Amino acid sequence: MLSEWLHTDPVTDLRTLLSTTNPDLVRLPVYWDRTQPSPGSLDFSSIDDLLNVVVEHNKESARPTRVILTIGARNFMYPELYAPSWAGPRQQPELGSAQADQAYRQYFDSIVIRYRTSPLLFAWQVENEPFDYVVNATTGADQISAGQMAWEIGQVHHLDPDHRAVTTSFDGWNVFIDWLQLHATPVVWALHAYPSGHPGDALNAADALGLDIYVDGPTTPLRFTSIALRTSWKAQAIQFWADQARAQNKQVWLMEMQAQPWSASDSSFSTADLLTTAAAYRREPLNVVLLWGAETWLTDPAWMNAAVSALAILRAP
Repeated sequence: MLSEWLHTDPVTDLRTLLSTTNPDLVRLPVYWDRTQPSPGSLDFSSIDDLLNVVVEHNKESARPTRVILTIGARNFMYPELYAPSWAGPRQQPELGSAQADQAYRQYFDSIVIRYRTSPLLFAWQVENEPFDYVVNATTGADQISAGQMAWEIGQVHHLDPDHRAVTTSFDGWNVFIDWLQLHATPVVWALHAYPSGHPGDALNAADALGLDIYVDGPTTPLRFTSIALRTSWKAQAIQFWADQARAQNKQVWLMEMQAQPWSASDSSFSTADLLTTAAAYRREPLNVVLLWGAETWLTDPAWMNAAVSALAILRAP
């Protein structure tokens, strides 16, 4: 999807990213609309082509790369909901009906069965920000129901007990809001502190909570504060959720760490900010950290170099 926007080739782009950054882990989407273009018909070529790039990279790299595969109706990158046209309107309640249908379950089960034995597979991401209200011009209200999420996580565990299932959410603007969301939700609404995501629900649903953390963008609360201060707030939130996860014998993964400006026209988040946030999060109890910003790296050498430096910081002992 990203490569289509850039009018480039996804295989070439992935090859460039792997050879330049040498990541330990990448996240790849298995889009429902691409994989099941019609009911009963499955096409795995879009993900197989990308996995083959990782295989070829690993033949030459001293640091092998593994993958997290993201499955479900909601997947990362705009427009976030990737229901095929034959499944009906991209909104609830039609989405729930489509996910309960045999065709969707064929897509879901077939993906898990096909890739569960791959030596590249590190984990499954089941849906993307499934409980969060992220409406755009393409989809309506498209949150995934708790019942559907329970089925999907349970099905991954049933079909592939050897790999973790993670799901994602963003959190509040500081740890106090996160605490209130767990213990006094009405107060959060009274303070007009939303959007604060659903990290508690995501943690309860899966084996790991995948946090999506951005410290600068047009919807960032209290944006008049410094990026450094907002980064420190997020570091406190990571520690808070790590404690919550540990109590459930689970983990916290940073699935989207901001590693680019929010948009091409917004330069307030700099390469220096990326390195500062990497250093701050390096000290937190995170089992996985994925950087978000490949579209900027591919078009700007300064950002590609900053991403390489940030990865080195995060890997440092």
